[in-house]
Amino acid sequence: MALLMYIIESMLPPLLSFAPGAKMGLSNVITLLALILLGYIDAYIVLILRCVLGALIAGNPGSLLYSLPAGLISLSVMLLLYIFLVPKISIMALSFIGAVFHNITQLAVASLITSTNLMAILPLMLSASVIAGLFVGIVAFLVVKFLPEKIYT
Repeated sequence: MALLMYIIESMLPPLLSFAPGAKMGLSNVITLLALILLGYIDAYIVLILRCVLGALIAGNPGSLLYSLPAGLISLSVMLLLYIFLVPKISIMALSFIGAVFHNITQLAVASLITSTNLMAILPLMLSASVIAGLFVGIVAFLVVKFLPEKIYT
């Protein structure tokens, strides 16, 4: 499912015209759901397979340099928050914070690769994080709320 959502989203225009490459992160819904419903091991498997297969299918293996570290750090932060702070924070907050770390990591990696400080565009990317992170969080929340427990237990 995550790979299919990634492929569909790759055909859509960017989320915001002023934030280069910004997407809604539809496949992140599946990763977040895997974390909540199946556990962290399955969530990491979903993330890694989606990044690797998505890069190969899209014909851009170089994208792994950006997507995999950002995904791993984002998921790791969400896992720590999930372990230590849920139910004190919501699924939407978890997703939002994950999106912020995803964008920070991608910009850091891009800065290292290009030897250029790209952190100046961080505010633009964070605006995309707000939209994408909350969207992913709301969708994941609704799925968890309305999905019968017998399906995933």
